[in-house]
Amino acid sequence: PPQAHIFLTMQMLYLCALVATAAASMPFTRLDGLAKAVRQEANLGAEIRPFNLTTRDGTKLWTIFADLQKPDVKVPTVVCRSPYGPEGTENLIDLFLPFGFNVVEQNQRGTGQSEGNFTFWQTCPNDEADTIDWILEQPWSNGEVYVLGASADGINAVISMRESQKEMGQWLIFTLGYGYETAFQGGALKENLGKHWLRGMQDYRPTAPSYYNTILLPHEGYSQWWKDRSLNNDSTITFPSIFWGGWYDIFLQPMIETFEAYDFKAADPHQARLIIGPRGHCLTAHPFLFPDDRYAEVWSYETALSIYTNNSLPAAHQELLRNAFARYLDVEPNAVHSAKDLDRVTLYVMGPSRGEAPRLDSNVHASNNVEEVNVTGLYWTTLPDFPKSTPRQLYLHNNGALQEAKPEATSTTYTYDPSKPVPTLGGNNLYLACGPVDQTDAEEHADVLLYTSGPFIADTAIVGRIRATLYVSSDQVDTDFTVKITDVYPVLRGGASVLIGDTVQRMRWRNGVDGNVTLMDKGQVYAITLELWPTAYIFNEGHRLRLAVSSSNYPRFSANPNNGLPLVNASAPMNIANNTIYMGGDQASLVELPIVELDAIPSNCPLP
Repeated sequence: PPQAHIFLTMQMLYLCALVATAAASMPFTRLDGLAKAVRQEANLGAEIRPFNLTTRDGTKLWTIFADLQKPDVKVPTVVCRSPYGPEGTENLIDLFLPFGFNVVEQNQRGTGQSEGNFTFWQTCPNDEADTIDWILEQPWSNGEVYVLGASADGINAVISMRESQKEMGQWLIFTLGYGYETAFQGGALKENLGKHWLRGMQDYRPTAPSYYNTILLPHEGYSQWWKDRSLNNDSTITFPSIFWGGWYDIFLQPMIETFEAYDFKAADPHQARLIIGPRGHCLTAHPFLFPDDRYAEVWSYETALSIYTNNSLPAAHQELLRNAFARYLDVEPNAVHSAKDLDRVTLYVMGPSRGEAPRLDSNVHASNNVEEVNVTGLYWTTLPDFPKSTPRQLYLHNNGALQEAKPEATSTTYTYDPSKPVPTLGGNNLYLACGPVDQTDAEEHADVLLYTSGPFIADTAIVGRIRATLYVSSDQVDTDFTVKITDVYPVLRGGASVLIGDTVQRMRWRNGVDGNVTLMDKGQVYAITLELWPTAYIFNEGHRLRLAVSSSNYPRFSANPNNGLPLVNASAPMNIANNTIYMGGDQASLVELPIVELDAIPSNCPLP
């Protein structure tokens, strides 16, 4: 191809795939089964040619081009620009070549086999435009280019839209358009995620200065550095898109914000579609907990093909797709529920396990251990928009209760030692165990305060963001406050406390991460609101809701040393903090639930 130099044999290509990166668990791996099903139905052979594509500044980007060797036929192209070497190339080929597309995959600048320095997506707009221009210049191109992006690939696709691109649709999987939120939440560093992911990126440039120590840690505030790596309000998005996210994904909230930006801030709005399943980057945890969850990838893929073909998939291709879905879902072809029946927002409504409560070692079918029971939840709903909710407030009481009645003024103090943090057990993770996990072990820590509601007298749905407003103080100039919301199972079902969501507030960033650090005055009472990421969950009759308050959740979030110093001062002494939660009177800490009527989230996706 023009501006290309073939430099790898296919044997070398597969060798690179084996050693590509230690940053495994890519979302593309979730597409393995679906791609295999399509491959088995299509049975096609592809010509794969790796080459260097030269950008406007002379940097050579390692690129793979795959087609069916039909030089006289002009066809559309699907592009994916990834930092993970050739990982996922085979899946891209299997998913799109049988439907008449050519495929181009490329290593992002400074990653894999590409030249240049890794710029944390800052150069993505230009590199993406150069790649698309090259495609449009080829004699086999029909002028249509579509983009697929999962995780870091998707960040590239979204941030590239800071400038107008000559593309006509996107399939975005477990991703976001706001770089800061990949690494920080509530002002706290996502230590395990940032450290492990950047270690994988560093493997491509081992002699470069530490990405973690010299780039990430110095940028703990939302500075211009991060703004240059975020979707901006001037973006021009004129094409349709499909987003696939997960309730326990590492990018859930910013992905929803990105969907809303595409949907409401675009030049041509309301072309975006959203599917949120129960999982996320951590794709294999609790394999039997969420019935029918594989429809998330099936429906998002079908919607992407619909976008990429302008709703004109030929009948033969429709039959191929239906048979591939049936093979993957292990159902008859006429039992596959099509995405064409879905509305704009499709959500998996979670609920308690039908069997034993999920634990870190829950890798077997629940029925192997306990008798399964009927539960409300664990189904799909499709809606024109997120359902409207009604807030319900429950106040924290000093006796550990959560009640609608406000208590008399009181307080509780606990001691937080950053050298002995509360361990992370599940949640929105990648390199840690993720998803809904029993928190009983973590709740036994002396610095964890528990507040539990009475049993629900009827099935009760929450859809949206749970908020905890806490009145707090500390004897240190800085500390963290963390919250978790759990579903407490009835005693007869084991009494587990299963995680629904969590979040954190680093107090020096309580006034916002886009300004200056504001340290605490020792003993001063502050009102803070910790807003958990969204969920869709039904608390079943007889279950209880629990709020756990503490000051650490490690290593999901870095343990605050309570000294008020920047992250780069890692060797500074750690201080023990005595932190206080206030309840009742004018300082009534509470949790606010987004209650939704059950008939507002019907089980209206009929599945076999």
